[in-house]
Amino acid sequence: MTPAHKSEHLNAPFMQEAGLLVARIGLASLFLFSGGQKLVHLHGAAQWATSQGVPFAWLLMPLAGVFEVASGVMLVTGWHARQAAAALAAWIIVLGPLFHRFWEAPPQLWQIVIDDLFHHFVMFGGMIYVVVFGPGSWRLGRPKS
Repeated sequence: MTPAHKSEHLNAPFMQEAGLLVARIGLASLFLFSGGQKLVHLHGAAQWATSQGVPFAWLLMPLAGVFEVASGVMLVTGWHARQAAAALAAWIIVLGPLFHRFWEAPPQLWQIVIDDLFHHFVMFGGMIYVVVFGPGSWRLGRPKS
């Protein structure tokens, strides 16, 4: 084994854990931003949700904002990340088609709306990955070895 190869092998666990942390941050970023926007701009968020047919939007939007921020923090920290990812996966797969109705989009907006829907499918896949494989060892609440 050459020294360069040995060095790469020794850093593999570090790189894997760093990669998992970066992936969790990336997955959480949308929900941290979106949830924060819902909470900071509650009136506008409720108006938009109402225009999309959401009943009781004035009540549901603050709850949605808290859910998104809390789940995002859980993903970033790794604390109960599997549960947060499962909840967000359900959130994504249910709400994606409800809010990105490409079949109703005018031709000039069709590509944008369907792209948005497929972005939800990509996020769903990332969340399922966290559910199945976990957050890695760089997380809060990790058992002491």
